[in-house]
Amino acid sequence: MALNYYPPCPEPELTYGLPGHTDPNLITVLLQDQVPGLQVLRNGKWVPVTPIPNTFIVNIGDQMQVISNDRYKSVLHRAVVNSSMERLSVPTFYCPSLDAIMEPAKDLVNEQNPAVYRSFTYADYYQKFWDRGLNTECCLDLFKTDHHLIN
Repeated sequence: MALNYYPPCPEPELTYGLPGHTDPNLITVLLQDQVPGLQVLRNGKWVPVTPIPNTFIVNIGDQMQVISNDRYKSVLHRAVVNSSMERLSVPTFYCPSLDAIMEPAKDLVNEQNPAVYRSFTYADYYQKFWDRGLNTECCLDLFKTDHHLIN
């Protein structure tokens, strides 16, 4: 769990609260206040997620994309700041253990649907995610099978 604080910025177009990225974990449950700031990339455009009081936002993370063999996609999102109001959000990250082996679920892999990702430990992924930094959006391509790297 974390607490994100975004102070007001008189020129919000000059900065981000957080740049566009996907979450490295399985699922993120987010509680946000009434100030808009969360945006998701949809059809190539950043779309605001309007806060609804007393609700949670559930984001699919990179590991759920791996387990689902790309049936569920990790959500590319960012946080923008407000020109006059501070913003708070409380994300709760559900992560596998560092030694967990991450790979597509066996029932989702067959001849017609080959594995998109190779097996790897969550520790390996998590390290590469932070080594690359949030500005790289996502690092799932580093873990794709050879077949999917070519296609």
